Amino acid sequence: MISRIERWAPIAGIVFVVLMVTGSMLVSNVPSPNAPQHQIASYLTDSAQQTRNLIGAYLWVVGALTFLVFLMRLRNDLRRVEGGTGYLSNLAFGAGVAFAAVWMVSAAISASVAYAITSRGAPVTDADLVRVLPPLGRLLLLLGGGFAGILVLLAASAVIIRTGVFARWLAWLGIVAAIVLLFDVVYRDISPFWVWVFIASIVMLTRRGETARTPLSVRLEEAGTTREEAGTTVA
Repeated sequence: MISRIERWAPIAGIVFVVLMVTGSMLVSNVPSPNAPQHQIASYLTDSAQQTRNLIGAYLWVVGALTFLVFLMRLRNDLRRVEGGTGYLSNLAFGAGVAFAAVWMVSAAISASVAYAITSRGAPVTDADLVRVLPPLGRLLLLLGGGFAGILVLLAASAVIIRTGVFARWLAWLGIVAAIVLLFDVVYRDISPFWVWVFIASIVMLTRRGETARTPLSVRLEEAGTTREEAGTTVA
């Protein structure tokens, strides 16, 4: 049986999506790299806009941490049924940790100009910093975070299809989301991953009692271990 904390851990996945969507609207409120000089100059003196960027970055970081809570529950559910060494479950977990780490670094880079001006009082006047740093943060997120997210989706989907720990349509949805991310060469957004996490969180919340059915191979392995321990005790 799962603990009460683990039972409600999928709520963190829903919170993650809400924080990421809200944070993205605030962080992305920066002039585009090809914006005219006067628009960038206006941004460099707009403390309100810079504050919004900082708030968005903090929401991203908190969202990445809540994702880890969801990820731990997902890993536990998958690991219980996979059996063996739990290779795919651990792969999904490792890729998810990398995803969260990349997102936090991306948040710091994206809001670096706003932080330097607002919090440190830096006299930033170089428009090229605004043209380069926020897009660099976005590139890091969409490439590093995007491919790590693809690995999470594929590894989790493989376990779901093989074991039926969740409804198999969730696995096929994960595969579709991974394909969309893989072939979106311009990586305009990472919303397919958000959608899957949101739906997976709801599916996990609706499960009652035992998190997952234990596969036959694991039951036989546990039964064999029990018999060996009993024999050792008698001897």
